[in-house]
Amino acid sequence: MTSKRWAWTVLFALLAGLAWGHAEPVQVVVVVTPAGQELKIDVQMVGEVSTLPIRGAVVEARFYARTPELQKLLDEGGGSVSQAGDPDLLGVPVASVPLEEPKEGGYRGALPVLPPGDYVLAVVDTTFKGEAAVAAKPLRLPLPPTGATLALQLPETTTPNRYLLYALLGLALPALVGIGFALAARGERKAD
Repeated sequence: MTSKRWAWTVLFALLAGLAWGHAEPVQVVVVVTPAGQELKIDVQMVGEVSTLPIRGAVVEARFYARTPELQKLLDEGGGSVSQAGDPDLLGVPVASVPLEEPKEGGYRGALPVLPPGDYVLAVVDTTFKGEAAVAAKPLRLPLPPTGATLALQLPETTTPNRYLLYALLGLALPALVGIGFALAARGERKAD
């Protein structure tokens, strides 16, 4: 394989990897801790197969009232929900917070304390346009002083073809423009 062909193959593989959603399930550990009038939420995300931290994700923690409809989804999932597709799968949350990434693969946020009751805590990943992953488990409030730890799994997702095509075109366009300029400049040099 020539060096040019090798370089193009490597470039395509890197760009294609950026355009797909997370191609493996993601293990999520959520720690919810009471802190005065807030619930602190710490989330760790690691690829199940690669065991690498998931960096740069757009993640949100949501609390839902535990309704019969949500209980049915939990029962169907063996006590948890893990689905790709609709980020609003569970309905309208009673509280939500976008999570920030203060360290690689670690996300954090805080919500005001919710009234006592039965809730469903969900982690929603909407990093890539056109795809979403939802993982949820029940949680009872108030929490003990030590808090609660939940193990969730975000499912494997794929970006819809339309978005994948746009992403690849958007990533390739600067390279194509640069190649066009280089070829035009080369043609002008030969003419002189």
